[in-house]
Amino acid sequence: MEAQFDTIKSAGGDVLGTGSVEGAIIVRRYHSAALSILLSVVASISAHAQTDARTDLTGKWTGPFHGIQIEIPLRPGPFGWQPGENKQIPGPRFVESTLQIDVEIQKKGVAAGTWTAGEFKQKFVCAQVGQAVWNCVDAGGRSTLEVTSATEIKVCYLDNRESAQGAGCALLRRAG
Repeated sequence: MEAQFDTIKSAGGDVLGTGSVEGAIIVRRYHSAALSILLSVVASISAHAQTDARTDLTGKWTGPFHGIQIEIPLRPGPFGWQPGENKQIPGPRFVESTLQIDVEIQKKGVAAGTWTAGEFKQKFVCAQVGQAVWNCVDAGGRSTLEVTSATEIKVCYLDNRESAQGAGCALLRRAG
């Protein structure tokens, strides 16, 4: 048996020879391949666990909500403004409140729950549109939820009700 080779170098880089050697045995080290496979599997399991934690919305989330709201003027009735009706429209106002979101159920990229802020409480549904991004809707507006970590989400809400419009964001942390 004869092995062919162009150049054989030592670990230090010195050329040991060129040509062919009769009866040479080629020894390959499989340790590095096995180690690479093992590290790849461990990294894959870790990444999968992180992805699952980053997409799990179920549970309670709470934090400060900061927004702005504007009043939409009511249109006069069919006979115009009635005497004594207020025609003045208040200017924009800032809104700050503690927002709590309770995601009650989540499965296959959809979720449902309830949000509460002060005296307001509303049911909502969400659809996952990216690895860590959800679009949600309730009776009066839309929101986007971005899962920034296993313990934190960013929520931005656009409100469009009959007599007011608003926008705001909150950084919520997973409750207890």
